[in-house]
Amino acid sequence: MSGRVTLKITMELLSDAIFGSGYSIPGGEDVAVCRDTEGYPYLKGSTFKGLLRESLENWLSWTGGAEAELNALLGESGWDGAEDGRKLHLTELRLLDAPADPESCYSERTFTALEDGIVKEGTLRTAACVRAGLCFGGEIECGEADVPLLRDALRNIKWAGTMRSRGFGRVRVAGTPAERQTRKPGGISSAFCIRYRLYTESPVLITDLSRSRGNGMETRSCIPGSAVRGMVAGYLAANAPDWFSENRAALLGGKTRFLDVVPIRGEQPAIPSLMGFYEDKEETKFETLLRDGSFSPGLKRAKLGAFCALDGDTVRFWSASSAGATRIGLDHGEEYSTEMFQTRYLEAGQTLEGYILLDDPALAEQISLAFPSTVWLGADRFSGFGKCAVTLLEAAEGPDWAEAYGYQAQSQIGTELYLLAVSPFTMLDAGGSPCGLDEIALARALGVGTLTVEVCSTAVTEFGGYNRTWKCRVPAAQMYERGSVFHLRCGRPPALERLLAVQREGIGIRRSEGFGQVLFLRPELLEGLKRKEAVKAEAPARSNRVSDLRRQKYQWVMEQADKLRKAKLSPSQIGTLQSLCEKAIRRDGELTELYAWLEKNLSGRGVAHGERFAATVGFVRAVLDGSAEKLPPSLDIKDRLDLLCRLCDYSRRSEGKEAKAE
Repeated sequence: MSGRVTLKITMELLSDAIFGSGYSIPGGEDVAVCRDTEGYPYLKGSTFKGLLRESLENWLSWTGGAEAELNALLGESGWDGAEDGRKLHLTELRLLDAPADPESCYSERTFTALEDGIVKEGTLRTAACVRAGLCFGGEIECGEADVPLLRDALRNIKWAGTMRSRGFGRVRVAGTPAERQTRKPGGISSAFCIRYRLYTESPVLITDLSRSRGNGMETRSCIPGSAVRGMVAGYLAANAPDWFSENRAALLGGKTRFLDVVPIRGEQPAIPSLMGFYEDKEETKFETLLRDGSFSPGLKRAKLGAFCALDGDTVRFWSASSAGATRIGLDHGEEYSTEMFQTRYLEAGQTLEGYILLDDPALAEQISLAFPSTVWLGADRFSGFGKCAVTLLEAAEGPDWAEAYGYQAQSQIGTELYLLAVSPFTMLDAGGSPCGLDEIALARALGVGTLTVEVCSTAVTEFGGYNRTWKCRVPAAQMYERGSVFHLRCGRPPALERLLAVQREGIGIRRSEGFGQVLFLRPELLEGLKRKEAVKAEAPARSNRVSDLRRQKYQWVMEQADKLRKAKLSPSQIGTLQSLCEKAIRRDGELTELYAWLEKNLSGRGVAHGERFAATVGFVRAVLDGSAEKLPPSLDIKDRLDLLCRLCDYSRRSEGKEAKAE
């Protein structure tokens, strides 16, 4: 895409704003805002795109512009997401100068509904608000000729978030002078294997249709090779059409194989977590079906995440970090739908590694040009998802995991082999139908005479796809999932060259999309595994202590809510307790008036009243002196008073909902 530039976006909050997440938080606010993993607010890319669309549509209407401009920049209903030189890429809007304490970014507002001028029972709710004065930033990647129009549309955005009619969400948005993008040469002149690493600068949406149900869309645990293949083909078709036309068959016809891009931890080569391991509920026993042919009764399949590294006798495992968001499906045609759905995605801040295997090393030079400093991958990559930084691009001898875990020149190869599905695969039988593992065809490829499966541990899923040329879905095929392991017995040991050729070329169908990749594990590696260990994700740049404490507070409020309900305090008594706690907070923790009220209810209003109030007095005092059960650690007196306020508020709302249900 030539002539592309980047606009730096700033959005200043002129009033408090509510960037709704679509969730409510039990024990917290009823209307929650979008928070990142560190607890800071942000505006979703899809929301930002919606604001820009609305503003641009108004601007074109006022200035007599054509509606085609809107669709050319932002797409239209039914658009299949194909690349061209004008479609916008945009990011989320994040805080430009984040304070040390995420909680300082928020305030809390309370709302009720009125009925005949009186507060309607059971309608009390709270909303978290992002404080006025904060400034957010992001980017728009666009065509150079579209910069003036976009800057006008950005200046025209005056409101963001929900509850705008109540004065929330007044903003000032601007796009600073554009920076022209420069595409650096790929730097690879010839290679049989290209290795690259991607760092997710924004969430990446890779929908897993096989696990998605209803209005919930699940994500895959990696970026599939087919997504990278489509990105490379789209770039070359647009920027080197003659070369692409001449080399299309070699690039897309199976001689070039785009492997999946998987999350890595440290420098250890990553492979899919191995099936065939079993453990007890306490996760103390760890046995493998593949080595012994059986396992102890009462064990279940071991929890090993999605990917792993083999380190001596230990399986070190992890999964990609994922998160979810609630979104609204809008149709910009005649039908206007506000149906909500939930979608999960790979979180920003992760490093993933992928490989491209080539039969013709001369293709590497042009392919490497499709990997500039930034690439966009996955679904909704024109709606704030999919921005990835290319942190590594180099020629390699082959995938690192093949050398680390597979057979090498010095290895002794016997008649027993362990076959690992590095990516999903299925082979075809003589009639052209998927058959899983074709023992005869695999034996022929390895040159071993006969081949049988002694024991295996597998899972099967359907995998489909989408053909953008014909604009239709590819028929789904059942395949063994990545991580499936087969213990094979051969008629004679295979030659190393034949075994490595099968590894490199893959087996089965759709190999150019990353399917069919297999690895023959060295037996001593698998048979020596006796324990497992989880590998934690890299810590974020800023500590998560504040957001963790916030979650602990909400959990405590929910767990302790029954204490007030069982005391059967009246709504006015709960309200008085809350107001006295709020007054004590404003007075820097002065508790004299609060303790006087507690003492009056305990001993100044009769024995029966005192007995009914005794449990509440004891509980409140325990919270204030820090001795209450399961109280979050390291709270000062104002934090403990705030907890009591939240508890009163939550108990009152819960009672209102129960009464309404009755």
